[in-house]
Amino acid sequence: MKIAVITGASAGIGREFVYAVDRQEQFDEIWVIARRAERLEALQAQCRNRIRPVVLDLSDLASVDRYASMLAEEQPGVSLLINAAGCGVFGPFAEKDLKKQLSSATLNSLALTAMCHATLPYMRRGGRIVN
Repeated sequence: MKIAVITGASAGIGREFVYAVDRQEQFDEIWVIARRAERLEALQAQCRNRIRPVVLDLSDLASVDRYASMLAEEQPGVSLLINAAGCGVFGPFAEKDLKKQLSSATLNSLALTAMCHATLPYMRRGGRIVN
């Protein structure tokens, strides 16, 4: 099975990547990953490739473990991984909630690294990673 995986797919640049990938290439499935199920499900009606909503919060690294389990169970051939999930905490550093800052750092750095590590064993020859 030839798949693409796109994180942060529920909004912003992640959603735009879904549309661009859908227009440019044929996949058996595009796995769209984000926290908001309803937004992921809405992509199915807007794309020609089969969309598989995968509801995960990548700021919680246990979600990456669930993703890795999906890969191990299904053994897909990943042709494309786009890590578009990300967030920021804006304003004076000392005034911002530490938990939100750590969650942002986890998502923007650790989850990106973990997604690449989990996906690499399933990458097809010539596969691409976009970070």
